[in-house]
Amino acid sequence: MEKDSLNIANDKIDKLKEIFPEAFREEKIDFESLRRTLGKLVINSDERYNLDWAGKSEAFKVLQTTTTATLSPSRNEGVNFDKTENIFIEGDNLEVLKILQKSYYGKIKMIYIDPPYNTGNDSFIYPDKFQESKEEYLKRIGEKDEEGYLLKEGLFRKNSKENGHYHSNWLSMMYPRLFLARNLLRDDGVIFVSIDDNEVHNLRLIMNEIFGEENFVACFVRRQNLAGKQDSTFFANEHDYCICYCKSINSLTVNKQQSNLKGYKYDDEFKNERGCFYLRRMDDDGIHYSEKLDYPIVIQKGEEFLVFDENLKKIVKKRVEENLEIWPGGDEKDKSFTWRWSQNKLQWGIKNEFIVLKKNKKNKWGIYFKEYQFIDNNLNNINRIIPYGTFIMDFPNNVSHQGFKELFDNKKIFDYPKPIGLISYLIKIASNPNDIVLDFFAGSGTTAHSVMELNKEDGGNRKFICVQLPEKTEEDSEAYKAGYQTIAEICKERIRRVIKKMSDEVKDKNQTLDLGFKVFKLKNSNFKIWRGDFIDNEDDLEKQMDIFKESLKPEAREENIVYELLLKSGYDLNTKITLYEKDKNKFYIVADNEMVIVLSKVDEECLREIIKLKPNKVVCLDSIFEGNDQLKTNISLQMKDAEIDFLTV
Repeated sequence: MEKDSLNIANDKIDKLKEIFPEAFREEKIDFESLRRTLGKLVINSDERYNLDWAGKSEAFKVLQTTTTATLSPSRNEGVNFDKTENIFIEGDNLEVLKILQKSYYGKIKMIYIDPPYNTGNDSFIYPDKFQESKEEYLKRIGEKDEEGYLLKEGLFRKNSKENGHYHSNWLSMMYPRLFLARNLLRDDGVIFVSIDDNEVHNLRLIMNEIFGEENFVACFVRRQNLAGKQDSTFFANEHDYCICYCKSINSLTVNKQQSNLKGYKYDDEFKNERGCFYLRRMDDDGIHYSEKLDYPIVIQKGEEFLVFDENLKKIVKKRVEENLEIWPGGDEKDKSFTWRWSQNKLQWGIKNEFIVLKKNKKNKWGIYFKEYQFIDNNLNNINRIIPYGTFIMDFPNNVSHQGFKELFDNKKIFDYPKPIGLISYLIKIASNPNDIVLDFFAGSGTTAHSVMELNKEDGGNRKFICVQLPEKTEEDSEAYKAGYQTIAEICKERIRRVIKKMSDEVKDKNQTLDLGFKVFKLKNSNFKIWRGDFIDNEDDLEKQMDIFKESLKPEAREENIVYELLLKSGYDLNTKITLYEKDKNKFYIVADNEMVIVLSKVDEECLREIIKLKPNKVVCLDSIFEGNDQLKTNISLQMKDAEIDFLTV
């Protein structure tokens, strides 16, 4: 069984082979054949528009290197582990994204990330270490395997502006993560990335390269600081950005919002069917002049008409006290104004009580019409929806600080939490009630909080996957003093507190919400990984053979093994797992009989029970055969006869 994550290069080659089979010779790409097929679309000149930086080729090495790491459950740190579909993963997001490739490829509707802005004070993982030493490898597969955080891609350290590769380091950190993130998106999926002026230009360039310039959707501008940053040299900086790209512009769908109904402040006897309304001037100077729309509206003295009463601030039907002749713009000679409606349409409007007399600012009578909420000007039902705007004014950082501090007893546990309102705004734009939202720079956990709040608001069943590195907190910080030694611990505790708060709020209501989350941690594989490139002589071979008499590491736990095999078989972390036990036999049934995992020796009767389930695949530990190749061959043949894929690991 394949123990590595998805090989990105092979995946791309397979896709290319599907489209251009004629460009392959003996499993290798024939670029001359590809050029002939594409013709004029191929760039032949050495001079071309291109994004490059110091370390780009190394960033691709990081991207193309597979991982054997896994995710292990940490049941005691989550809430309602067996029932929830929300997921928190603790570990380096690059490794985690690689692990998720097989299980979540093309399944995520929305990604939001708030990566380091590269202000000169940020720390992140530099991708500058691409291959472990022989000593590190032997330590990793040996019996004294060191538990810890997988940072083998590089070192977690500060990226200061004095660094000669200041921008390059940030680009090298972001590029492979964004590339892998794109793979996880559905065809109609979108990604939002928060950023500021330090790297917004570079972010647009690498996202153009990864997602395609044609898949740029929007650049949102958020007012993040009401007073502006007073330490700015020339101007008080008040804003940051959120860049949005999609997987495929042809498949993209986004939600719209109800138009602002605050202006619909009047009502009448038609409120139930028409809704409330506001008054709109019938004349307009922005329309191309038409003689047919330039006519007087004549109202005779004593005629009943709808009139806006300034004292009552309401519309009443009353008799007109004078003869009126009203022209568009108020003057017959003013040819810059016309009526919006024709004479026939006007008579229809009077009959259906749309037309209202109202005095303007010059105390002269004007003609207005009612603009209703639920119907248009032909009495047709209408849903007044408008696109969401790209200027975000309502969610400054001070709002998020206060809400976050309230959760943590008014302590400043986290410096810059993103506002719940901002993430909810983006989720409303890009997701539907049953979608998955991914955040692999989870920070304080705002995305998880926003997903749960939005589900509570609209009854949705969105799921979150949040990934956060266990980055250490400063020893003099309030977070550290409060017992939170890593950012990941803060994030998990926030989610727990939100769940407790929301559980109390909905316990007396008939509302079903997913108030829980599973916790997984990035770990080295439970299996020893064979490395033939470290075998230089017979002694090395003998040493490796001795280590690999047992493929499992001594500390491997059964549940951890099951989840590793689950992920490496392409199943997601919410896949149903059922333990079958009878006498001394036991095995795990995955996804309602799609796959069976066998981790201990079973007898013939149990084998027949497995075959009776008709799974697509059976995965067994090689060690359960205890070196009996004949038994292994017999079982393999029986599985083949039953048309079941049989794999050992």
